[in-house]
Amino acid sequence: MITAIRGNTETAVYIDATTQKQTEYFDQSVTLGKRSAYNELVAFWEECKSPNWDGYNAFAVQEATLYKAYLFIHALPLGYPLPSVGAEPDGHLTLEWYRNPQWILSVSISPEGILYYAALFDNESEQGSEDFLGEIPQVILGLINKVQGITV
Repeated sequence: MITAIRGNTETAVYIDATTQKQTEYFDQSVTLGKRSAYNELVAFWEECKSPNWDGYNAFAVQEATLYKAYLFIHALPLGYPLPSVGAEPDGHLTLEWYRNPQWILSVSISPEGILYYAALFDNESEQGSEDFLGEIPQVILGLINKVQGITV
């Protein structure tokens, strides 16, 4: 399990440890767990970790990119829809949420932890980039909600 402590006090360490245990418990759940996304991510990385994985001179997906994508999925709030995993020729991993061909969100994760996102909602589109600092940026959570039809 990859962990990140968000404070230096004993209280912060205790809260983080308790949260980690609860997260591990929920990860065992078929309904709420993220195990299927982690497994898909690692399986996809195994296929793309060598150069030319696509037969068209694609860059290898680095282990650092796998780590950032893992942390991104881990940071998804409990109960959020899990993404489908893909890779790009530039060596980035892609996480996608899909409703239909006209409603889709794609988040491309670089080894440096930069999130490049693009979303399509019928005739509207949004795109941009955000730094990944251990939490999902609000703009991306909002786009996941919009694609999935989740009202908050």
